[in-house]
Amino acid sequence: MKTNLTFTLFSTLLFSHCAYVLTGTKQRMRIVTREPGAEVWHNNQLLDTTPCIVRIQRSYDDQQPIVIKKPGYETQSITLKRKFNEMAALNFILPVNWFVDGLTSSIIKYRTIDTVAMKRISE
Repeated sequence: MKTNLTFTLFSTLLFSHCAYVLTGTKQRMRIVTREPGAEVWHNNQLLDTTPCIVRIQRSYDDQQPIVIKKPGYETQSITLKRKFNEMAALNFILPVNWFVDGLTSSIIKYRTIDTVAMKRISE
């Protein structure tokens, strides 16, 4: 009996708030363009130049799109699409864990972004 209780408590602590513990509140996203060297902007901040990996804060609110700019090319705007974070499914042990993952936006994640094809501006 004591062994079962110890195992249950240990498992609860180990798997509590699974999405928050395992994936955090920010998501790493790989951004690749067919024409390297494009600037990646989000929330009016320059994050990096392509190809790159950027960290985006997860949010239930509608996010500003990721904007990709390069001189001589049209500016591309990519809307972040949310989906269920599969790691949250590990919260089956205690329902309160869903609450924590829900408050921290860890229960969602963004879909991956395909390679962005930049369109050259006609002169």
